[in-house]
Amino acid sequence: MSSNKKRLNLSFSMTSPVQQRAWKKLMDIPAGQRSAAVCRMICEHREQRELLEAVRQVIRQELQGSQIQIAQAAPQAGDVDDDVLGFLASLQEGDDTT
Repeated sequence: MSSNKKRLNLSFSMTSPVQQRAWKKLMDIPAGQRSAAVCRMICEHREQRELLEAVRQVIRQELQGSQIQIAQAAPQAGDVDDDVLGFLASLQEGDDTT
């Protein structure tokens, strides 16, 4: 006869911080609701990982298909605009109309 229930026994080591945290979280779940909660957590975790991977894949594809434009850098110290140079040159030449 085949049973409709499957059993899985787990043991937690209280010397392992991860297993200790997991044990405490499981004990916060009311008795009688733990199996359903564990099943829900496992399935949700799997779905989140799959969704995250799908989002990463879309981002990779978009980045590969687009050109990234780099904005023109702001003038650095030592860079002088042509208009500024022209203005300075006119000051050096002087204005004879005064």
